[in-house]
Amino acid sequence: MLALALGLSVFAVSYNLLSAYIKTEKVVVASKYLEPYQKISVSDLKVVELPQKTVHPDSIRSPEMLIGSYTLCPLFPGQIVLAGHVMSAGNQPGIAIEIPSEERAIFVPADASRAVGGLINPGDRVDLIWSQRGTSLYQPGDGAVTVMDNARVVRVVHDNSGDFRGVVIAAPPDICQAIAGYLETGNIYLVLVPWDAPGDGGTLNTEVWPGK
Repeated sequence: MLALALGLSVFAVSYNLLSAYIKTEKVVVASKYLEPYQKISVSDLKVVELPQKTVHPDSIRSPEMLIGSYTLCPLFPGQIVLAGHVMSAGNQPGIAIEIPSEERAIFVPADASRAVGGLINPGDRVDLIWSQRGTSLYQPGDGAVTVMDNARVVRVVHDNSGDFRGVVIAAPPDICQAIAGYLETGNIYLVLVPWDAPGDGGTLNTEVWPGK
């Protein structure tokens, strides 16, 4: 009898554990790869059923909760969408959300004549070349220096009439500080970089500083 009772107890425990895994729950997953800060649409999501025990407590159960929201990180096809993966549509991200924590954004003013005729788009890479103000200060081979290369353009700024006014770039804090100094003493030219050019936008010429 004792053996029978033990056997029934083991069966009951095993059945409860097994039934918990058999039970399923609907969750929302990404239907395709989603970029960080991408606005979520209906076609980006699908609902699947997974074993209840495998479902994370922060999983989103209804796709309607996500439509119009923004991703905060990459999402891969089939990945369960958690609450921490998205930002509410009511809190539409500004430009700050596009800047990595180790970088800062700085506006670099330049008219079209110093910026490839204004033919610069967000996502492009540009070299920043500083030139001293005043032609009397310029000597051949002197007075101009590359401040930064491969700077990532976050935004292109136009005035109300549509004229090009400059770009917002992302750069490490120390380089932003240096750029601010260069802007106070001269002009910055923006040179468009080919898409396949090597580099990560971290080069700063420290040999030539404003006023030297």
